[in-house]
Amino acid sequence: MHAQRPCAAPWRAPINLIPTPSLRIDEAMANPATVTKFPGRTILVVDDEEQIRTALTSLLEREGYTVTSAEGPTEALEILRQQPIKLVISDHNMPDMSGIEFFRLIRERHPHVCRIMLTGDPERETIIRAVNEGEVYRFLPKPWNNTTIRVTVYFAFEAIQLEEENRRLVKALRRQLQFVRTLERDFPYLAALARQEEAELLLAQADRAGEE
Repeated sequence: MHAQRPCAAPWRAPINLIPTPSLRIDEAMANPATVTKFPGRTILVVDDEEQIRTALTSLLEREGYTVTSAEGPTEALEILRQQPIKLVISDHNMPDMSGIEFFRLIRERHPHVCRIMLTGDPERETIIRAVNEGEVYRFLPKPWNNTTIRVTVYFAFEAIQLEEENRRLVKALRRQLQFVRTLERDFPYLAALARQEEAELLLAQADRAGEE
């Protein structure tokens, strides 16, 4: 079984490339005051250094996101249990546990939460393994570049939105299939009639194809 991908992460190593920002992102970075609030786009920042948490929170709130912070994995997991967080940005080197171990717990308990990791001491093999196993959507270096943070978070939420829409469509399809099965069970003659009409349609198409 393949590991579940966090927010449908499409990237493999090398992972130092970021998508080209859209016009909207360019405009937002040129004039942050024009950025509108993103309802429901909630972010949890996790780092044991207060100045890091404060800087990231300030940057992301200026972009219009709703940001909560925690100083370690234990506090963060409790926040995830209580609040509808959609994206976690966490340091890798923390006292309680590594960022990858922390993200593994998130994937087990909150599989639809997207995960971005900050690290000042990247180990290439660790990074590649974490991405391929679905633990991490993306690694970003410390110290970070503000533009990289903005663009990466923007596209992470684009991926989250697509994943949520896919889940909604799958759920709707399952309801429709269940409805069809109920009809077939309660009204078997309708199912037989539908199969007959389908067979006649296929025969008619075959006849037309033979005449051409």
